[in-house]
Amino acid sequence: MNRTRALAKYMALLSITSVILSACGNSAPNTPAPASPEAAPVASTEQPADASTSSSTQELSTKNNSLIKHHYTEHEYNHGSEGYYNLADDVDFELTAQLSGTCWICASANAMMTAYQLDHDDKIELDQLDLLNILYNDDKEEGIFLTEGTDKEKYGGSGHFVACELSNGFDDYLVLDHAISAKNWTMDEYKDGIRKCGGLYIGIPDPASKKGTYDGYFTMNCPAPSDGDFDHSIVVLGWDDSFPKDYFHEKATQDGAWITFNSNYPLGFFYISYDTPFDQVYDTPLFLSVTDEYSKVLSHDCGPYFTEPVKTGDTTTAANVFKGKGSLSAVGTFVTSDDIDLTVQILTPDFSKCLYTQDVHADLAGYHVFDLDEPVDVDEYAVAITYPDGVPVEGQDFELDTALYTHFTSKPGESFIQLGDEWLDLSDEATWKQLGCETNNACIRALYKD
Repeated sequence: MNRTRALAKYMALLSITSVILSACGNSAPNTPAPASPEAAPVASTEQPADASTSSSTQELSTKNNSLIKHHYTEHEYNHGSEGYYNLADDVDFELTAQLSGTCWICASANAMMTAYQLDHDDKIELDQLDLLNILYNDDKEEGIFLTEGTDKEKYGGSGHFVACELSNGFDDYLVLDHAISAKNWTMDEYKDGIRKCGGLYIGIPDPASKKGTYDGYFTMNCPAPSDGDFDHSIVVLGWDDSFPKDYFHEKATQDGAWITFNSNYPLGFFYISYDTPFDQVYDTPLFLSVTDEYSKVLSHDCGPYFTEPVKTGDTTTAANVFKGKGSLSAVGTFVTSDDIDLTVQILTPDFSKCLYTQDVHADLAGYHVFDLDEPVDVDEYAVAITYPDGVPVEGQDFELDTALYTHFTSKPGESFIQLGDEWLDLSDEATWKQLGCETNNACIRALYKD
């Protein structure tokens, strides 16, 4: 790919992401709010005593929901057991309010916490402010940054940021081990994923004019969203196939709703009509999971922010050279396609000898950690992966807008790509000329168990 084509594709990505970020900041519509709007009731939930909503959140939320219509019917709906599932019935789920613009962090944290409970039959606590400080940390060497003076609690973000940053490990003992893309899945696939993988992170349309409350159920139907409608991230916890189609201010064509958790006003369960398309969301739906099974993660990269994979042919092989004595137990990387086979090799640092090889399979696009069938005792070594869909790499520095920018670093001897029998250093400008694009490090991680 030449640089002009790459830049054009980057700009297309940036225009989409600009919608993500301006939206997740919970900007309010221009419609003035009444002095004392009626509080929307929420079905079967109460705000916990420890949930705190900042004054700025309350102000924004009040404005954003001033158009919500409240309705009461003669026959209050109660769900049955058939065609109904709520993950909150199976796990210990806390209703925690977001800070002023942290819906994306709340949704990501809830997705990871529910996944951990399903996988480990135990709980972890992920604090939204702690995660926010990890992602927008000014002291890190590379990654995604906010300009000085930008309020991280209000700016917004994306689930992709979470996947890139937390897959390098966090909180001393946790690492994100999967971030599965669920874009364009069928309804049954979403349902199966929620049962098996936990809550689904998703960015949704959130126009107040499409919301309503019916007998205490907070609902929304937005069958034909536009770019300006997207300004909220939530976690999908379940579904109700019999939820009445008449319980939506924007009339639905069918019964049924997704049961989600809304971290904004009004705090609680939020029912989204099946008419609202999940394939038109602004932020890729993700199943996020974390684990405490690894003792250390080695990496030279911070994730493939806004860049495309590098391809040199039908398959492309890249390698990262690491120094770290211990038991190498897994490797992590990103893939952009479903149902693909990769080959993992552990090589000597000069690539002259193969110490271990294993074929692995990725059913779905996203970030994956692949456990090695046999741990390898290592000190200085290279992890090489052969990809059919291109090597995930860090791109070049750029400014997304006046408040957010990315910065990447790479040093000679860290990342290489194979062309024929040669291993070319990805930090070398001569390599860029041969590839036709400028890159930084390959997105390959090494995970240990001690």
